[in-house]
Amino acid sequence: MLVELGNQSTQRHTDLRKEMLLSSSTIQQRLKEGKEQGLWKQTLEERGDVAAKVYTLTARGDAIYEKAVAVDLDQLYHSKRDLIRSIDNRERRVIVESSPADADWLADIEMDDHDLHSVQQFLQQFGTDTQ
Repeated sequence: MLVELGNQSTQRHTDLRKEMLLSSSTIQQRLKEGKEQGLWKQTLEERGDVAAKVYTLTARGDAIYEKAVAVDLDQLYHSKRDLIRSIDNRERRVIVESSPADADWLADIEMDDHDLHSVQQFLQQFGTDTQ
């Protein structure tokens, strides 16, 4: 999370969740812990006509971020997330291409967004029909 916050000037909870591929509760817990450790702070930022909670690194967090960048940790995290997204996209494709065309749940699979749960819930549709 620290690396992701360091890559952007400010991040909202929803931005972090989408980018980091973690659940909302995990993001919330890590944001709380990082604030308690003095790694980032929460402020309000005007976004259009709405004030949004955003998180930015503190001086302490920025010093750790610089060390992480020096060892390419930021690039490794991005590579890892790209690989996870690629795997999940291929899983979706296999499910969609292997599904009966008239499956009523087929339209519920999102092909553009990373949402592993929405794909995995349909895996149970396969199994005993092919025996």
